[in-house]
Amino acid sequence: MLSWLDVLAITVAAFATALGVRRGGSFLITLPLAAAVYWFGLDYVPSPAWLPLLGVASGLLATLVSGLIPISMPYKLNGFLGGVAGFLWGAVLALTLWVGLPSEYSPATGAIRYPALSTPPLIQDAVASSALAPRLFTAVWQNPLARRFFLGAEELPR
Repeated sequence: MLSWLDVLAITVAAFATALGVRRGGSFLITLPLAAAVYWFGLDYVPSPAWLPLLGVASGLLATLVSGLIPISMPYKLNGFLGGVAGFLWGAVLALTLWVGLPSEYSPATGAIRYPALSTPPLIQDAVASSALAPRLFTAVWQNPLARRFFLGAEELPR
């Protein structure tokens, strides 16, 4: 069964895909701009909870720039390439929603607790009932580059 967190992440991915189809192939060209803005913005967000907002802002910037690029390609190819770009950016946003919740180091077990006990019970229940969030968090946590990209400049526990 899907939790509200899963539904929210999948809906965001679907909206990003639809936006990419609407914007067309120029959105695929500006996708590296969105990724660069997101990457450089990681140092300036106060906490990982702000990462979804950073992702949306960088995607909207890419959308604005893609509207300025005149590109001519066949109609169906234009929508397809934009859909691919929207799907990729939607996947990044969805993954950020799934793993961007606060986590904490547990000295008793020596492991990372996801989500942190300080998060509201509604969020803890959503993560506990989600089939994807804990697995994705574990996968992101074990990869240093993915950890930097999706969890920001978090310090590793010592």
